[in-house]
Amino acid sequence: MLEDAQRETIPPVARRRPDALLLRALALAFMVFIVLYIAIPIMITLTMSFNDASMIRFPILHWSLKWYRDFLGSPQWVDALGNSLIIAIGTMTISTVAGVLAAWVFERYKFPGRSALYLAIMMPLFMPGVVLGLGVAIAFGGLNIGGFAVYGSRGLVMLAHSLWAMPLVFMLMEATFRIIDHRIVEASYDLGGRPLRTFFEIVLPSVSTGIISSALFAFVISLNEFVMALFLTDRDTQTLPVLMWLSLRSAGTPRLAVAAVILASAVFASLVLILLWYIRQLRKTSR
Repeated sequence: MLEDAQRETIPPVARRRPDALLLRALALAFMVFIVLYIAIPIMITLTMSFNDASMIRFPILHWSLKWYRDFLGSPQWVDALGNSLIIAIGTMTISTVAGVLAAWVFERYKFPGRSALYLAIMMPLFMPGVVLGLGVAIAFGGLNIGGFAVYGSRGLVMLAHSLWAMPLVFMLMEATFRIIDHRIVEASYDLGGRPLRTFFEIVLPSVSTGIISSALFAFVISLNEFVMALFLTDRDTQTLPVLMWLSLRSAGTPRLAVAAVILASAVFASLVLILLWYIRQLRKTSR
């Protein structure tokens, strides 16, 4: 009976401690595995970009910045990088504006056909890129506006990339709008604030972290998208991922590693900007 009494006095957390330690160890091991799985290919690519050889091979015999100079000195590769940045910025703008407005409408108002429209907005996010790219190419392949061919233009690629980026912005912003204090919005209306002014001066500043994060995610999605760009670009508007794929079919030079490092750097820069903006907002709210 004494043993039973002692067993009853042991807290449940203590009795589960071995299982908790095992679960923590498994979670830590899985996290380390994921970090290594992501970091190792990136580090190898970064290392190969300093290879002096004419082909990608390991181990590296001579280190050099040769292929960085070659990349920056090639009009074709620099133009492809410029196309990627222009298209990504355009996609970010279109997706952010459309996604934020759509999320606010869905959060604020009730209207007929709401569920069907929600499904229509989210559907492209789950569609294969090859389906969307081919569909857009077929739909707009012969379209001309004022004598300007839409197919092969950067604008068409921006709109196609927005089919993926806008639903993501919409999803993130819808969750963000749900956590704001709507009593502030109602107070603005009661004090005579018009809906448009309230939206820009009250709502948007309170969700600025979500907007910045969503916009940068849209930028990254467009910058790295390949399949739709392959269907919709021509030689003058091809993006960097498309040129990398075409070059890989002919010759696997370390120039590809340089291009991969540049794309990865843009992703890391976006993540750093999101983190810095989040820290800035935390400091503002803690004052």
